[in-house]
Amino acid sequence: MLLALTTALVVVGVATVLLRFDVSQNPTTIVAYRPNISGAAYQSGKPIDIYSLAVFMAVSALAAIALSVRVYALRRSLAMFILTSDLLLLLLAIRVAWSIISIQ
Repeated sequence: MLLALTTALVVVGVATVLLRFDVSQNPTTIVAYRPNISGAAYQSGKPIDIYSLAVFMAVSALAAIALSVRVYALRRSLAMFILTSDLLLLLLAIRVAWSIISIQ
């Protein structure tokens, strides 16, 4: 069940980044909001910064699955915790990607 949810969230997250982000609209993108910096609070960056969010989602899911498979024989509860923590991480990454792309 957790593996299916992880896979579904990776597909949703990568699709969010790849389908919603359009480089032709703006060659520089907003990659961070930092209100404590004097001047402009929005930090600009390159499109690769947005695409790296999709790579991060895929790598974190693969790492969580690999860790949970190795740990499952020793402690099932730890493997479930790893997968559940990754689900939270993926949800947050999807939300951040959606927000950053929406600002464009």
